[in-house]
Amino acid sequence: MAKPTASQPNIDVIVVVSGTPQPIRVNIHQKLEQLVEEALRESGNVGQPASEWELRSENGQQLDITMRIMDAGVVAGETLFLNPRAGAGG
Repeated sequence: MAKPTASQPNIDVIVVVSGTPQPIRVNIHQKLEQLVEEALRESGNVGQPASEWELRSENGQQLDITMRIMDAGVVAGETLFLNPRAGAGG
C-alpha cells in the first residue's frame, strides 16, 4: 500500500464499531477523536460522545484519541476496534 504524503494525506482504515466493520477514509493529520466521531456517525451510534468509547489497535492496545492519526501509528488498511467504555452511559 502506498504511504500517505503531504499531497495525499488520506488513508482508508476499518473501524469495527461494537462488532460491525465500518470503512472510513481519514486524514492522517486529524485527531483520532475525529476518526471515532466519523465511525460512530457512519454506524448510527450517535447516542454517546466519542469520549465514552475506547479505540483499540489490532493488537489490543488502547489508543489515545487526543493524538493525531499519524502520531498514533495508524496505517492504511489497519483495522481498529471501537467499543463503549466499561460503565459508560450509566
